[in-house]
Amino acid sequence: MLFSAPILEDDYYRYLWDGAVTANGINPYEYSPEEVLGGTGIPTELSELAEESGEIIHGINHPEVRTIYPPIAQAFFALSYWLDSWSLISWKLILIVFDLATLSLIFNALGILKLPSSYLIIYWWNPLLLKEIFNSAHLDVLVFPFVLSAIIMASQNRYIRSTVTLIIGMGIKLWPVFLLPILLRPIISKPKELLSALVVAVISIGVLFLPIYLSGLDNSSGFIAYGQSWQNNDSAFRILIYISELSLDLLHYETFHKYTVARFLVIALIAIWIAYITLGKTFKNEDLFKKSLLIIAFVFLISPTQFPWYYTWLIPFLAIKPRFSLLLLTALLPMYYLRYYFEPRGEIEIFTNLIVWVEFVPVWILLIWEWRKNRDLVSSN
Repeated sequence: MLFSAPILEDDYYRYLWDGAVTANGINPYEYSPEEVLGGTGIPTELSELAEESGEIIHGINHPEVRTIYPPIAQAFFALSYWLDSWSLISWKLILIVFDLATLSLIFNALGILKLPSSYLIIYWWNPLLLKEIFNSAHLDVLVFPFVLSAIIMASQNRYIRSTVTLIIGMGIKLWPVFLLPILLRPIISKPKELLSALVVAVISIGVLFLPIYLSGLDNSSGFIAYGQSWQNNDSAFRILIYISELSLDLLHYETFHKYTVARFLVIALIAIWIAYITLGKTFKNEDLFKKSLLIIAFVFLISPTQFPWYYTWLIPFLAIKPRFSLLLLTALLPMYYLRYYFEPRGEIEIFTNLIVWVEFVPVWILLIWEWRKNRDLVSSN
C-alpha cells in the first residue's frame, strides 16, 4: 500500500498543504485554500507555496473552509514536508512509524491483561485499517499511541501523565477527549489529585487550541463548519433528525431546526452514555480498555459522520477486547464507497436509503443480541 495511489480519497492534499504552510512559519488556521488561490490580501509566501504545490492546493476538498486539523497534527504535517516536501510517501512513512508504535502498545496491553498475543492480528491485519491508513493516508493512526499510552498509564495510577498524554492525542484529533472521564474515574474520591489533573487538562487544552481561537471561529473555520453541517454515511443520526422533525412539528416550531436539534441530542446522549459507563461501581484495570471501547463505539455509531476511517478509532481497542458485532463493520463499511458510484449517476437515494442501512442495521442487531446474551448470563449467575 505504501506506493499505491489513494482510492476515492483526497484528504491527504490538505495534509500536504497544511504541512507546507506550517513548516514555512505561517499560521495554517489563518487562510483557506480558496482565499490563497484568490490572491487578495494573501502573504507573498503563501502565493509562492500555492504555485510550488502544483495540483495539491487545487485538489483540496472544501477549499472554502480553513483547516480543521489541530496543532499537534500540524506538527506532523510539517515534519513530513521537512523530510520531503509535497511527498505522499514521506507522509505514509510517518504513519508506518506510528502503526508500529501502536502495535507495540497493543502487545504491551495484552501482556498486562494476560490475553493471547494472537489478538494483535485484529489490529495489524485489519483490511479496512490497511486501506484507510496506508492507501488513503488518513492521519488517524497518529492518535492511537497517545490514547493507548494514556490508558496504560492510568492503569498504573499515573493520572497526571495519563491526562497530558491523552490531551496530546486530542491535539491530533478531538475524539480522545471523550475518554478523559474514564481515565480520571479512579481518582473521583481524591479531590486534590482530581483537581490537579483537571487543571493540567484545562491548561493543556487552552495552550493547544489558542492558535485556532486567535484565528477566529466563524463559518469559514473548519471546526465550526464541521460541527454545524457535516453529515455523511450516518444511520442513527438520521433517526434523531426524524425524531427532531416530529417533535418540532408537534410543538409548532420551524422544522428546519431539526438538524441543530439532532446535534444537541447527540451531545446529550453521548454525555449520558459516558456518565453511565464511567460511574459504574466496579473499576479494574481491564475495565479501562473495555469501557473506552464502549464509549468510542457509541460516539462513532451515533455520529453525523460515520466515515470508514473514523471506524479505525475502535480497532486498537477491539484487538484488546474483541467484539464480533463491532468487528463486522470491517466487512460492511467499505460499502460506503458505493456512494461514488451512485452519486455521479443521479442515484444517491439508493445509497442513502438502502446502502447505509445495509452497513449498520446488522451491527445494531448483533449489538442488541450481545447485550441480551450478556444480561442473561449475568442474571443466571
